[in-house]
Amino acid sequence: MSRKNHPARIPAYDELAAAEVFLRVVHSNGFTPAAKLLGKSTSSISRAVTELERQLGAQLLARTTRRLHLTEAGALYVGHAEGLLAAQRAGRDAIAELTGGVVRGHLRVSMPVTVGERLLGPHLPALRRRYPELRLELDLADRNVPLVQGGFDLAIRVGRLADSSLRAQLLGKVPVKLVASPRYLASHPAPAHPDELRAHTTISLGALAGTHEWTFHRRGGRPRRVAIDAAVHTTSPTLAAQLATAGLGVARLVGWVIRDELRRGQLVEVMPEWSCDAPSHGGVPVYVVYAQTASAAPPLKSRVFVEFVKDAMARESLT
Repeated sequence: MSRKNHPARIPAYDELAAAEVFLRVVHSNGFTPAAKLLGKSTSSISRAVTELERQLGAQLLARTTRRLHLTEAGALYVGHAEGLLAAQRAGRDAIAELTGGVVRGHLRVSMPVTVGERLLGPHLPALRRRYPELRLELDLADRNVPLVQGGFDLAIRVGRLADSSLRAQLLGKVPVKLVASPRYLASHPAPAHPDELRAHTTISLGALAGTHEWTFHRRGGRPRRVAIDAAVHTTSPTLAAQLATAGLGVARLVGWVIRDELRRGQLVEVMPEWSCDAPSHGGVPVYVVYAQTASAAPPLKSRVFVEFVKDAMARESLT
C-alpha cells in the first residue's frame, strides 16, 4: 500500500513571539544583546524581526553599522507590541488567580527612583518571600511613563495627578522637611525665620532650574514665601540629600529620601516650628494608578502590591 505524499503544514505565524523579540531588540539596543537575553543566536533574532517587518509590510528598524534606529512605523508598533504582551500576561494571570487563588504572574510597576530605592527597596525581600510565585519588574524613572502603552500594571506617582480615565487611589501623604547637616550649621547659625534663608546656601530640587519659591506655614499665621536662588539645583532627590549631608547647604526634601540621614543624625530639621506643608494639604500626595479604567477591578497581584506599598509607608511613618 503506497503512501500519499502530503505537503508539510506551515505553522501559523506567531506575532506575539515576534513582538517579544522585537521589543527585546529595541530595549537592549541591538540584536546581539537581545540574543543573549533570549538565549538564541543573533541570526535567528535578526530573521524574526525581518519576518515581522514582512508580515506588517513596513520597516520597523533602520539598521546601520553602529546602532539601530526606530522608524516611524517601528515607534508606532512598540506601543502595540507592549500592549499585546501585557494582554497575554493579564489573561494568564487572571486564569491562574481564578483557578488557584494564588498570587502569581508577572507584575510590571513604574515608580520614581527614590520610591523604589529609598522606600520600597528594604521591604521587597519580605514581599518575595511571602509571594514566591509573583514575578516583579520594577521600572524606576522620574518621568511619568504611559501605563497602557508601556505595558505596566501599576504606577506609583508622587504629587498631583493629571486628569485620567484610569483608576487612581491615594496611598498617603509624605511630609516635606527643611534640613541641613550639623557640619553646615556649625558655621552657619540655623535660621529662625524663612526670611533668614536668603543669607544661607541652598540646594533646590525640581524639573526646572532658576529662582524657586519656598513657602512655609506656621499655625495661626499667614504663609511666608521666600525666593530662593540656589547654589546648586538638581533633578535628583538622592543627590540633593547627599549634598546636604556633605554640608553644602539647606535643602527641602520629602521624608523617605532623608529618612536614614535623619535617624543617623547626619541631617537635622531646620526651623521645625515652620512647616513646609500647607495644613490643608498635609504633605505631598502619593498615588497608585492602575492600568485598568475606573470601572474595572484590579487583579489580585495588583491589589497585593498596593497593600505592600501602604504597609511600607506605614512602617516608615510616612502616611
